Amino acid sequence: MAIHSSTTDHLVSPAQVWRHLSTDLQVHVIRLLAHLAAHLVLSATEEEHAQLARKETRDALSAVTQQDPV
Repeated sequence: MAIHSSTTDHLVSPAQVWRHLSTDLQVHVIRLLAHLAAHLVLSATEEEHAQLARKETRDALSAVTQQDPV
């Protein structure tokens, strides 16, 4: 038995969708994308900072261990 979709399946390019959005919606989409990009950059920066802090801690602990053998 074949299953038929109630909607027709059409491939639509993003350019076609964008063209039909109102100017207000286009501005809203641009703002959302800018917010997403900023969040992505800030998240990456925070992760890099956390990795650097962990490396500094490991290096400091390694130096202490090498100077003070038990």
